[in-house]
Amino acid sequence: MGLRERISLYNRYPDNRIGKTPTFKTFYLIMEGTKTEPTYFQHLEKKLIELRVRNNIRLVYLERTARDRGSNTPTQLYNFLQTYKAQKNDPNAVYAMVFDRDSYKNRPDPERAYLGFLNKVKKKEVRLLVTSPCFELWLLLHKKDSYQKYIVPKVQEIFMNERLSTGYTYLSKMVKDIFGFNPKSTIPLDLLDGLDEALKQSYYLTSKPEKMARELGENISDFIRELRMDYRP
Repeated sequence: MGLRERISLYNRYPDNRIGKTPTFKTFYLIMEGTKTEPTYFQHLEKKLIELRVRNNIRLVYLERTARDRGSNTPTQLYNFLQTYKAQKNDPNAVYAMVFDRDSYKNRPDPERAYLGFLNKVKKKEVRLLVTSPCFELWLLLHKKDSYQKYIVPKVQEIFMNERLSTGYTYLSKMVKDIFGFNPKSTIPLDLLDGLDEALKQSYYLTSKPEKMARELGENISDFIRELRMDYRP
C-alpha cells in the first residue's frame, strides 16, 4: 500500500504555527476519484484564499501511488486510511474519505452493500464525505435554481445514474449539457463562483449518509461550511 501526502491550502500558515495554535486541526483526506474530486478541492482552496478565510484548518490529501491508483472501492480507501492512520499516529487529526454511494450500484443488492459498509466503519473515527449518487450532484448544485429546474423533475433517473456510454453516466452527461464541460476530465475554476448557490441549495437534500441509501444527498456542503468558518486568530 502506497500513499503520499500533498499539503493544500497553499501553506497559508507558517509551519511553525502548526501544532502550536490550540485551534489548529489537520484533515487527512483520501478520495475515490483521481480527477473530479481532487480538481474541485484544488479550486476550493483557491476560493478560500480569495475569500480570505482563516480557519486554522490544514488539509492534507492522501494520494495513492501509481501501483494503487486502481484500488478505489470504499473498502479499499478505508483500509488505506486505517493503515496510514496507524503509521501517522496523529491522534488530534481528522481522517476522512470522499466517496460515492454509486460505488455500490453494480452489487447484487446495492442498498444492503452500501449500508453494510456504513455500519462497518461507523465506530472507527473516520469521517465519511458521501455523495448520492455521485460527486456530480454536488457540482450540479452550483447552478442557480438547479434543484427545482433539473433535479426535481429527474429524481429517479439521477438516483439510478445509469451509464450511457463509456464516457458518461446520466448525471455526468447532465452536468456536461448544463455547464458545457465533462467533469471526468476538467472542472473550470469559475464553477466555484456558484459556491454560495450550491451551499444554499444543499439544504434541499439529505446530508445523512444512511438516508443516502434511498435518497439523493451529499454532505460535502457540511464540510465546506466548516472550512469557511473564519476564526481570524
